[in-house]
Amino acid sequence: MSARLLLIETATATCSVALADGGIVLDEKVIRVGFKHAENLMQLCDDLVKAHGGYSTLHGLAVSAGPGSYTGLRIGLSSAKGIAYALDLPLILLSTLEVMAAGFRRCFPQQHGLLVPMLDARRMEVYTACFNTEGNRQQPDTPLILDANSFSDLGHAGKSICFFGDGSAKFATMCTLSQAHFDYQPDWLARDMAELAWNAWNEKHFADLAYSEPEYLKPFFTTAKPVE
Repeated sequence: MSARLLLIETATATCSVALADGGIVLDEKVIRVGFKHAENLMQLCDDLVKAHGGYSTLHGLAVSAGPGSYTGLRIGLSSAKGIAYALDLPLILLSTLEVMAAGFRRCFPQQHGLLVPMLDARRMEVYTACFNTEGNRQQPDTPLILDANSFSDLGHAGKSICFFGDGSAKFATMCTLSQAHFDYQPDWLARDMAELAWNAWNEKHFADLAYSEPEYLKPFFTTAKPVE
């Protein structure tokens, strides 16, 4: 049985949506204008879905739920929740780092070894994880303060290690791993969620529409503006 899923990616500066059926991408829309998700996301979704039969054809939604831009994650998840609630559809939350690894495999299908996506978390900290080139997770999503010994455990595997994402440049300046490579710039988009979302759909890994939150990986605080 197939399932048509609307896929939403707003965790980084690129805003993208895709439509997939049975894990196969039907179409996508992408805007690369920095963090303009609030202005563009719902229009992208509307244009895409209506071009392929309308909202009545959807069976569910999937959203890249973090880590990533705090604002981008909130926009993506709240929009996905709103559509899912209005249409009484299930919602799937996916790891942004896992989506990044899927994008790497699409861009560099001949590469073998370990994949380490990195998202900049300011100063010398990154959000990171590790996957192999078959898509299997090797390490969980985690916030990590980088130093020269970071990822030394991966060096024992004797495999090529590909570091990529906007946080990898910070590690390149101190990395001593002989197997490390930093010259990869994969493009990850909502289309890279298709297979992950399809697998989650088959396993019925659905989020709670009322209580699910973005996966920030660190405590999230807001600071109130002083009253004048």
